[in-house]
Amino acid sequence: METVGVGIIGAGGIAAAHAKAYQMLGAKAQLIGVSDIDEERARAFARRFEVPLWSSENEEIFKRDDIQVVSLCLPHHLHAPIAIAALQAGKHVLVEKPLAISLEEADAMIRAAQKAKRNLGVVFQLRFESDVQRARLILERGLIGTPFYAEVSCLWWRRPMYYENSWRGKWATEGGGAVINQATHHIDLLIYLLGMPQRVYAEIDTIAHKIEVEDWCLATLYWDGMKASFCASTCAELEADSSRMLILGANGSIQMFPFRPHSRQEERHLQIAEACRTIPEQEIPGHTAEIHDFVFSVLEKREPRVPAAEGRRTLELVTAVYQSAFTKDVVQLPITPESPCYTTAGKLEMARRYTARKAERT
Repeated sequence: METVGVGIIGAGGIAAAHAKAYQMLGAKAQLIGVSDIDEERARAFARRFEVPLWSSENEEIFKRDDIQVVSLCLPHHLHAPIAIAALQAGKHVLVEKPLAISLEEADAMIRAAQKAKRNLGVVFQLRFESDVQRARLILERGLIGTPFYAEVSCLWWRRPMYYENSWRGKWATEGGGAVINQATHHIDLLIYLLGMPQRVYAEIDTIAHKIEVEDWCLATLYWDGMKASFCASTCAELEADSSRMLILGANGSIQMFPFRPHSRQEERHLQIAEACRTIPEQEIPGHTAEIHDFVFSVLEKREPRVPAAEGRRTLELVTAVYQSAFTKDVVQLPITPESPCYTTAGKLEMARRYTARKAERT
């Protein structure tokens, strides 16, 4: 195979970034079809990106033999059912984050991909940024010593109209708020650099928006010999959205957003600088780079750099945060099928009880 045919399901917002990334590949990828429940939006998207096929029916994408890759740019609750349908139709599937709204759904998606022998990837584009690769190399080489503390924050603001979109702000359709949507990238980066924690304690609240889900979260994550503070917000009224990650090691530190590694020990500082020079600058944005990697994973018959199993790990930590907030208790990882928030129904019931208890106090 020298080229892949591509279909995009969901023509809103982020779909344009997918279309542009595929078109950058020239002959390696051909945009063949787009579908959206809103027929006019599908038609307008097809006109804008010169896509020959448009439809309000996903089946029109699934039945095309000349489409091998499908991008899903959909509300969170639709990721699992439509990804599974696409996989069963023999397509390789790239899903926007999060992978799903529950681990039960994520596991069903992974099983479908395995059965179909097709690639299933999830978009976590920060992993492709040069500075993230530099931070990972510094940690792998032990250049700041053993990490003992981290801070991760996603202090963002979303206007009330953001939640006027019918699926946002609801547990059943968005799957949560600031944690699963905005800060899921920060959680993924934390896992990518430091691995999975062993336990979590979290609190959530809804401060500034009239929505079901949280617009604020504060959590503490625990590893052997290390702790991290994590906060996520869509209610932070700052001059500009703020993201922060700080990793303290016994012999140095790494700050992200922007990237600033440091050690007071001159020799280590020189080693850090040398390590950073071995990672070239990324020529294209991380989101585009990940889409390109997914295409080449299909062409080269290999696993994508961010397979569904990695997206599941991120969702597992997100799930632990919610379960801890619902139960007001420390949650041990891993999350098992017996955990109350593993299934979609279980998570929604826990959210319902949490909301009811909160209403009683107000």
